[in-house]
Amino acid sequence: MTDAPYKAPALEKGLDILECLASVRTPLSIAEIARTIGRSRNEIYRMIVVLEMRGYVERTEDPEKLQLSNRLFEVGMRSPPKRDLHEAALPEMAALASQMMQSIQLAVVSSDQIVVIARTESPDDVGFSVRLGHRRSILHSASGLVLFAFAAQAQAIRILEHLKAGGASQADLTTLQDKAIQIRADGHVCMPSRMVDGVTDIGAPVFDSTSESAVASLTVPFVVTRRTKILVDDAPALIASAADRISVALGHVPKIS
Repeated sequence: MTDAPYKAPALEKGLDILECLASVRTPLSIAEIARTIGRSRNEIYRMIVVLEMRGYVERTEDPEKLQLSNRLFEVGMRSPPKRDLHEAALPEMAALASQMMQSIQLAVVSSDQIVVIARTESPDDVGFSVRLGHRRSILHSASGLVLFAFAAQAQAIRILEHLKAGGASQADLTTLQDKAIQIRADGHVCMPSRMVDGVTDIGAPVFDSTSESAVASLTVPFVVTRRTKILVDDAPALIASAADRISVALGHVPKIS
């Protein structure tokens, strides 16, 4: 990595803190944050105070522990592409949830992970969903497999680089690339959930008018209940059709092969 032409030490400390808290599942104390990013407690104390005042980090029930708030997520969602995606996707997600009696989620790429940016709860009493802002490795999620499989070459290379930097083995990356071939051929992914037994994750790509890569994955964590209206074998076609309608609303014009 080449040296940056300009230095902004305070900004770098603040970003280090945010990235540190984003990378862990449990809240951290100031001392733990300092140790993780290789700085002293005194160095980062004022940065944390400011981040807390601006609403980017928050105290937990244990006042000594800190975690990220939803502020970064909210800021990111203000960008026009994300707003457009939300506006196009939410009506289709609501209709699909009603038709299938399932929860629906929309996820995008974030470095070597996916992040859930929208969700619609199942109308049924029983369903499975994750919180907004939920992150998971691209390697271990149906949404991640879809987003990699339908990424343009440059985007796919970047994802592989991020995964490798995050500790993924060459075997992991080879498996991902092999799976992507089949997913592209099928037009969707359908696989047992890597999080919850008894759930089948089914996802399809969403495109817009600006990129050759999929901009999102429309994913259903399919749960069989007594009120389920759709068979799991019939679900991929319905999800892919809804994803296509969202893509059309975003101005995507499918290539004619």
